[in-house]
Amino acid sequence: MLLIFFLLSIVVPGVFIWIGLKVIGRDRGIIRCGIANFAAFTITAALAAFLHLTPLVIFLPLIAFLVYLYVLKSLLDISFIEAFAATIIATVVVFIAALVMMIVFGVWLLFTPPPPHTMNVRF
Repeated sequence: MLLIFFLLSIVVPGVFIWIGLKVIGRDRGIIRCGIANFAAFTITAALAAFLHLTPLVIFLPLIAFLVYLYVLKSLLDISFIEAFAATIIATVVVFIAALVMMIVFGVWLLFTPPPPHTMNVRF
């Protein structure tokens, strides 16, 4: 089960970064994008853990995002601007996918009956 979760944590974000790269005209593999994203996240998390012990914690979100972009650009052999664009496009795609899923499951829940009351509770 752990192996399945680990593989999904590489492939699923890799698909979104791959879509972002396809939109800007770069061709990279899904697995390569997923491994680059996983490595960038791991390095950024380690840096964030270290920076929480310093006064730089105020700038941590900006520093972490820049480090993430730098590692992503280095591992995917793209420019900094392309890494930024791919990340923003991937974020928009994730947002749209989540919105569609909320609409689909929200409409589905409108037509499901409520659970039967198993206890007669009075307040």
